[in-house]
Amino acid sequence: MTNLALELDLDPFDGWTPHPKQIEVMECDARNVVMNCGRRGGKTNVGARKFFDKVLSDIEADKGLPYKPPRNLKVMKKPKPRLEYWCVSPTYSMSEIQQEELGAVIPEEMIESWDLSKNRVWLKGYILIQFKSADNPKTLVGKGLDGVWLDEASKMKEQTWSGYLSYALADKGGWSVWTTTPEGMNWFYHDIVLNGQHTQAGGQLDEYRNDPEWRNFYWTSKDNPLPELQKNIQRMIETMPKRYVDREIFARFDVFFGQVYEEFDRSIHVVPRALCEQKFKDGHFVHIEAGKDWGFTNPGVTLVGAMTANGELWIVDAIYKAQMEILVPGSSDCWVAQDKELMKKWKIKLFWCDSENASNIKTYLTNGLPARAAQKHLKEGIRAVSILFKVKSDNGRPNIFISDHLKEVIQELTNYRYPEGTTGDSAEVPLKENDHAMDSLRYLVWNSKVFRQFLISRFKVIPWKIPEKDS
Repeated sequence: MTNLALELDLDPFDGWTPHPKQIEVMECDARNVVMNCGRRGGKTNVGARKFFDKVLSDIEADKGLPYKPPRNLKVMKKPKPRLEYWCVSPTYSMSEIQQEELGAVIPEEMIESWDLSKNRVWLKGYILIQFKSADNPKTLVGKGLDGVWLDEASKMKEQTWSGYLSYALADKGGWSVWTTTPEGMNWFYHDIVLNGQHTQAGGQLDEYRNDPEWRNFYWTSKDNPLPELQKNIQRMIETMPKRYVDREIFARFDVFFGQVYEEFDRSIHVVPRALCEQKFKDGHFVHIEAGKDWGFTNPGVTLVGAMTANGELWIVDAIYKAQMEILVPGSSDCWVAQDKELMKKWKIKLFWCDSENASNIKTYLTNGLPARAAQKHLKEGIRAVSILFKVKSDNGRPNIFISDHLKEVIQELTNYRYPEGTTGDSAEVPLKENDHAMDSLRYLVWNSKVFRQFLISRFKVIPWKIPEKDS
């Protein structure tokens, strides 16, 4: 490695057409730059450039000099760099996006080596960039960092910053770049965003600390003018429930309060039992599966979901009962017997079951019931179910209907709620009440591969899947 004092003549805008919000970021000289943006708004794209621009500023200011290079770099496992920077993502798989974006920004002639196996880049002049995962914050023990870039920071644990990275930067007075879409009013909002200036992303004006070393930037997915992107954004707006649009498209913190399935409307989503049975007889349902939540003291639930080829899910029947054993040989008053009758009546192909009771699933399989453990994925599953309730603009219909005889299911849909007065991740975890049929519904929607294929045939994509990569 050579050229401790590099001669640099680089234009961060060369070959790049930023939108106005991205230009504002590049022109900012604050020590800590925080970007809270909607999905696909171009935050990671400008984040990489801002990170590299700050690295260039350190180099041009001769930061880290004088520096004594190691005598034999090849035999040293961990040579001490002149300048060291970290790029941190919630997981190593997500850090690939950071690496890809930086790879498009850093000139090849500046790169001494790029070691994918060790997730690090050496720039000429003994400058080290390391890619780190925040999955286990205890591994983020660093001494004297010159700068960090935290991508999707709101998904990280609080200790990532407060317990480790803030101290590593303090040693050298290092800087930080933040790029994220909000995950509610969690630690990122309280400990990072409130340091800077008030934006339209939410919160009260008097909460903000207006520290001159921190600068907040806020923009929505609509601010990225790429025509093809805007088509996709409009589809998301039309498909996704309002609270998900507010958070992921319009990047607001202050969402997720009250009723979980606030889109549920009895006048729209509840249909006559006779209509469900007639559609079944007429062959309108092309595939039927069930969601299964075990219970004894609390009610256990089997929820029958009949699917149409155009991606509609009709909840046509259910068993909702407490104090019932899984198997009682010779008795009809047990789950195995009653679910067998349900399977025979509706031609159920598969039961997606609560995975916590593996022995129950084995009992079902042993007794001829096609059962499989469901992936739970609480928040993701709730989002998937929520999207089905929204009335779609292309045909004026939702993608879910519930038979009017399922009183307990309808009651849970009305009463399933988020806790009051909570913030951050806990604000998106519903109360553990009125949730037995809701768990069954989530298991079915989130896990059914057949239902996903029906949705793809209609929407060309899975409606709740939003690409992570920015442009």
